[in-house]
Amino acid sequence: MKRSKRQKVNKQRVNKQQVNKDKVQKGFVKSITTYRKHAIVQEAIASRLIAEMRWRCPEHHHSVLEIGCGPAVLTEKFFQFFDADTYLANDIVEEYAPVLESLNPKIQFMGGDIESSDLPQNLDLILSGSTFQWFHDLDTFLEKCHAALSKNGFLAFSSFGPENYREIRAVEGSGLNYLSFNEHLELLEKHFDVIWSEKEIITRHFPEPIEVLHHMKRTGVNGLPGKVWTKTDLKNFDERYKDLFGIELGVPLSYQPIYFIAKPKNKDKG
Repeated sequence: MKRSKRQKVNKQRVNKQQVNKDKVQKGFVKSITTYRKHAIVQEAIASRLIAEMRWRCPEHHHSVLEIGCGPAVLTEKFFQFFDADTYLANDIVEEYAPVLESLNPKIQFMGGDIESSDLPQNLDLILSGSTFQWFHDLDTFLEKCHAALSKNGFLAFSSFGPENYREIRAVEGSGLNYLSFNEHLELLEKHFDVIWSEKEIITRHFPEPIEVLHHMKRTGVNGLPGKVWTKTDLKNFDERYKDLFGIELGVPLSYQPIYFIAKPKNKDKG
C-alpha cells in the first residue's frame, strides 16, 4: 500500500509510555467473566488479523508465541485455520491459564510481563492481538522479537492508534498515549520487512454515556488511567458526551485498530 512521507519517530515519546501495568492487570482480572460477551470489537479485530494471515502465512508452524492471549479470543481463531506443534500463550493475567490450557493440548500458558521476560528462540510466529499499546518500550521489544524469530518467521499483530477512544479524549481531555500508525511502521522497519499493514475506524453506539464506561470496564479497560469517578464527574461526563456526540442512535465510541504482518530482516547474516 502507498504511504505518505512520514515524520521521524519521537524517540522520547516512544520509549516512555506511561502505563501502570499493575492497574492494567487488575482491570483485566475483574473482567474475566464479562470480557468475551462484551469484547465485540476485539473479536472483529482478531478475525481480521487471522483473515489476512491466511493469505500470507503458512498453515503449520513448529513454534508460536502469542503475546497477551487474554481469554483466548485470538487463540481460538488461530486454531480454526492454523496449527502448531508448540503454542506458547502469554498473558500478564495468570488467571487465564485454565482457559488456554483447556482449549488445545498443544497450548502451554506462559504467565508474566513478556516485555521484561526472555523470549523463546527460533520461533516461527509471534502473534499478538490488541496488546502492544500497553508496552512501555515497543522499540526495544520489537528488537527482541526480531532476535527470537527464525529466518522464515512472521510477526503478526494488531494494536490501537491515537484515534482510539477519541470521544473519551474529547470529553475528558486525556487518555492513553497511543503511538500512531506511522510510528509503528518506522519502529518495525528497523528490523522487519512489513508485508501488510492497515488501519481502520470501528464505531459502536450505546444508549447513554454511562454505558460507554460500563462497556470499557467489562472489557478490562480504563480509558482514563488513574481516574476516580465521583457523582459530579459522572454527571459532567454524561452532559459533555451528549453535547459533543449525542445522536439518534445514542452516543458513539470509536476504536482505531492498526494491523501489521512482517518478516524479520537480515536473519541470514552473522
